[in-house]
Amino acid sequence: MKAWQFKTKDDREILIRHAKISDARDLHQNFCQVVHESEWLPTLRPNSNQAEWAEWIQRTYGNREILLIAHIDAEYVGHLSLQPEEWAASAHVARLGIIVRKPFRGFGIGKALMVAAEDAGRQQRYEKITLSTFDNNAIALSLYESLGYRLVGKRERHFQMPKGFIDEILMEKPIV
Repeated sequence: MKAWQFKTKDDREILIRHAKISDARDLHQNFCQVVHESEWLPTLRPNSNQAEWAEWIQRTYGNREILLIAHIDAEYVGHLSLQPEEWAASAHVARLGIIVRKPFRGFGIGKALMVAAEDAGRQQRYEKITLSTFDNNAIALSLYESLGYRLVGKRERHFQMPKGFIDEILMEKPIV
């Protein structure tokens, strides 16, 4: 499988590759950590376990789902998923999800993951990527806009989080 290499803003190597079953522990732990931040994901408690992450990784080997892992110096720093829309008529569309470990945010890892995902998405015959984020996630919104994603909608008061209601921002980008 293909791998991608990028540089962080402080000139370290970022290696991005497809997930392996052995990544399940890192993926699950990071997901739980981000959930416990109570700021960036629309869930209030972790809703999966390590075995379910391993099963998901295994499924990606036989379908069009994409699960990419980012490493710096062999250390897991984040991941990104592209999942096909559920309807046959929108099989050309992938939904994006992304998580970067807190100590590694702001170094260009998210951007590297997204650039690699667009390449991997084209290889899987996707023509468009959609995503959503909280309206108060200014850093993510800035990243998405810088990569050419455009605002296509806003769902007001869509999530009730510990800090109150949050609007959901919907974005998309053609990748062909």
